[in-house]
Amino acid sequence: MAELFEITELVKIGIDDEKAGVGFYQTMAERADNERLKAIFADLADQERYHQRRFEQMLEDLGGHTPSREQYAGEYRQYLQALTSDRAFPDPDAARKMAQECPDDRSAVELAVRFERDTLLLMHEMASLMPDKHRDVVNDLAEEEQSHLVTLADARRQL
Repeated sequence: MAELFEITELVKIGIDDEKAGVGFYQTMAERADNERLKAIFADLADQERYHQRRFEQMLEDLGGHTPSREQYAGEYRQYLQALTSDRAFPDPDAARKMAQECPDDRSAVELAVRFERDTLLLMHEMASLMPDKHRDVVNDLAEEEQSHLVTLADARRQL
């Protein structure tokens, strides 16, 4: 018989993802050589904090959400593992450490771009599984992450 899985597991991953972004961007805001990039990283850290709060609120609201059925036992857990195993930042501590070890601003921007792409993939998956009342929130957050990618791409061109 197929197991049930809770969407809250995916939201918790989203919260951890945002915490990792805060750690990386805050550290890079302190370490970057380029003053414009310092400001960009500080702004991105603030935006990731905002996203984290939105996900935390969503997690509270989802307390009574009815779980979905898997097609086969372990399907969802295997998918989550595949989706998250190669993330740019496995956790907030790793994100801060990676920021401290970035050899230069260009490397930091490249890593940030990878992080934002990973986050977008996660958010698109979340949106496909969310109850209707939360789907718009996830889609809004994904649009903000898309703007982060554009900001970082601009910064990369200017380095």
